[in-house]
Order: sequence, then C-alpha cells, then structure tokens
Amino acid sequence: MIKSFIVLTAFASTVALHAGEMSVPGLAIGARAPGFALKNSAGADVTLASLLDRGPIALVFYRSADWCPYCKKQLQDLQKNLGSIEQAGVRLVGISYDSVAVGAAATAKLGVAFPLLSDAGSKVIDAYGIRNATAKGRAEGIPHPVVFLVDRQGVIRAKLARDNYRDRPESAEIIAAAKALK
Repeated sequence: MIKSFIVLTAFASTVALHAGEMSVPGLAIGARAPGFALKNSAGADVTLASLLDRGPIALVFYRSADWCPYCKKQLQDLQKNLGSIEQAGVRLVGISYDSVAVGAAATAKLGVAFPLLSDAGSKVIDAYGIRNATAKGRAEGIPHPVVFLVDRQGVIRAKLARDNYRDRPESAEIIAAAKALK
C-alpha cells in the first residue's frame, strides 16, 4: 500500500503541485540539476553529464546505507523493483554522504545493482538544498531523503519526498512519476 506522499512534477511550463509544497526541501521543479563528479562504490568517477547521456535519471538521496535501517529498506525495495523502474523510463542513482567503502559494502550486502555514489563532504547534498541542518554527530551532513527525477537535459522534472525520514518514496511512486514525465 502506498502511504501518503508529496510529489511535485512539472510538465512543460505547467507546474502541478500535490500536497505541502512548502514542506519539501531542495531545489524546485524546473531548476537545472547541479552537476557533480562523485565516486561510485568501485571508486570510479561518475558525473551527472555521463549519467544523463544515457537518459533520464532518478537521483535518490538517502541518509546512510551503513547505520540507517530505513535507508537499507529503501535501497532493497528499489533494487527489487529496478526492472520496472527502468521500464518506466528512468535509471536509479543513489547518493549519500557515505564513503566509497560503505557504498561498496552496501552494494555487496544488499545486492544493489544501481550506482551508489559517495558525496563525502556533502557538497552535492548542499547544492541540491537538502542537507538536514539538525543532524549532529555522525549524522552531520546527511540529506533529507528526497528523490529528484532529472530529464536528459539536466532539468528537475519531479521531486518526491515524505514528511518523515522513516517513510520514503516507494518504487511505485517513482514509476508513476517517471511515466507521467513521458
């Protein structure tokens, strides 16, 4: 069952907002997605431009695959539905402040086949405007869990989030948002 969620989407110049626009952190629909060069779980450089060369993407910002059980559950759900998500027209990319080593361990342990990118220092998290400013200690630098759907031209076309870090946008929501963008 899909719980209530916040979806923001833009179609051409018309913006359709659903539930609580003001409570969703981060860049607005229609904004250009900030470029980046991050390391994947194998230590290779991955850029936003190289990802978009292959088509639209869903950037899944998550807190940590190391210590956050809600993130692990979300990554497993996304992996389980990876084929359906890709058939809907987007490729998944996970981003967290986790190190490359943590990303590699999560990839192996959780069986994740989509890229998990390391944003050590949280520069990309900051560029997307989703840093959780209240997080302290080992959690300092984590993002609010948000999914941005980015078109091939690098424009944010949809944004999915929940009002509680324990609940995450589910695969079915990403699929629905991706289909709506076609």
